[in-house]
Amino acid sequence: MHAPYVGRIGVPVGIFVAVDHLRRADLLTVDEEEIYFDIDDWFIEHLPNPDFYDDGNSLGAVTWFRTASSADLLPQLAPLAAILASHHVACLTSFRDDPGRVVYEDRFQIGVVPYERLDPTPIPHGRPMAASTSASKRSLGKRARGIETCRRLSG
Repeated sequence: MHAPYVGRIGVPVGIFVAVDHLRRADLLTVDEEEIYFDIDDWFIEHLPNPDFYDDGNSLGAVTWFRTASSADLLPQLAPLAAILASHHVACLTSFRDDPGRVVYEDRFQIGVVPYERLDPTPIPHGRPMAASTSASKRSLGKRARGIETCRRLSG
């Protein structure tokens, strides 16, 4: 699953990166952040981390879910797709028989170096498009930083 815009490595950004772009631009609510962190942490715990991320992904590789073995994982991404939709960012699903040169494989995913790169989509001012960590991002959230939504009381 991915967004319809092209990221810094020349491919459409994945669903996790697209939601993280919204988080970095401070566009997510506290609750949306917590949903994102919960899902991201679950995937970190349950999926192997491809070794090409160890050096910050100097290969510019991309992970793809294997269709057959990841069918049970994909429904867990629905809340992230809903977050994107609520911020008017489309979420697409693509299938490819040969998405690139395979540099990593595990039971649920493959990592490939794409055959072609596209020019990154110009991003709106204030929306960072930078590399992200494969570790939990929970400590970067509003709740962890003590920022809560305030309500004005009238009366």
